[in-house]
Amino acid sequence: HPNRVDEEARFLAKVVEVVERGGIAIVPAFASGRGQDVLKILYDSGLDLNVHYDGMGKAISQQWLNHPEHLRDADSFEAALKWTKRVRSKSDRKRALEADVIVTTSGMLDGGPILWYLNRLRTDERCAILFTGYQAENSGGRKLIETGRIPIYGHTVDVACELDRFDLSNHAGHTDLVNFAVECSPKHVILFHGDPETRLILAQALEEKGMVVHCPINGESIHIQ
Repeated sequence: HPNRVDEEARFLAKVVEVVERGGIAIVPAFASGRGQDVLKILYDSGLDLNVHYDGMGKAISQQWLNHPEHLRDADSFEAALKWTKRVRSKSDRKRALEADVIVTTSGMLDGGPILWYLNRLRTDERCAILFTGYQAENSGGRKLIETGRIPIYGHTVDVACELDRFDLSNHAGHTDLVNFAVECSPKHVILFHGDPETRLILAQALEEKGMVVHCPINGESIHIQ
């Protein structure tokens, strides 16, 4: 992963650029984890932004606040959440079309409010879709990145908005995963998630450490003695 501080700064710079040209920064975000991260980044920046928050993440955020003992800084997160305008109705959603930033699910553009917003903003070249998470193969987000088009409500449509990607992942990187496996000292390692190319690179690194690596496909059984 790139340096997290640098990546957050690049994200904020793009948000400012989009807002200054009269567009809306549309941020597809996973409901648990990524959406909350993005809100905190925007809040902690000190920028004067009109941020609207929509989708399943609103309910999950409240669950987080119901259990503050599991948060590093519950007060700061609560402040960030209150700073946003949470979309609770159809009229709220229409008002969000005048926001500086819209943070909403689904993070891979496969459903949720993001499609409603894209359906209305997709022809506005001033707007930008800022991806902050992994876009799985065949997901709406991956199709949009690769083709500039996306299925919305049964129709595949063109999207004129700027597209940009930011690595704000909370997952361990390649080196972290290899080091973790080495510390565990397993004989066998099973890799069952991620792009084929990424799994191959990780498998080769683990094999060099003396581990037996399995990369099963769906439906394949593995028997280890």
